[in-house]
Amino acid sequence: MRPQGAVRRDPPATVSTEPCKGIAQIEHIALATNDVECLCDFYRLLGPAAVPLSTDSGTGLRTCVLDFCGVGLELVERPGRREGAAGDALAPGLLHLGFALGSADAVDELTRVLAAAGYRVLQPPHRTGERGRYESVVLDPDGNRLKLSV
Repeated sequence: MRPQGAVRRDPPATVSTEPCKGIAQIEHIALATNDVECLCDFYRLLGPAAVPLSTDSGTGLRTCVLDFCGVGLELVERPGRREGAAGDALAPGLLHLGFALGSADAVDELTRVLAAAGYRVLQPPHRTGERGRYESVVLDPDGNRLKLSV
């Protein structure tokens, strides 16, 4: 269900292969997993370029990023997690969809527009500790997390 005041935007009638000015670009999709090596090995069979497995020294998160022609698939494993609890943000499955907006102003504006339309903002625009990215996190009507970033 669409929140009150939300505006429906009809998609373009055709699929474009050119970058679309003013439209958020899917930058990455993040999946949580209990076994990052196994999932990475599986997705490597599809042929993407892969960034080597890494571990964040601050959080202990283990990640592997695969590049599917400019769209990243980020696989994330929390240390010590082997059971996915219902409602756990890092239970196996979709963690978030990442959209690149091009500027901090665009992140601020879209986050404001979505909040004003009644959508839930989980994290207002901020700089992250990892890589210093500027981002916000909002929920779509089904509760999926969208990470809006520069």
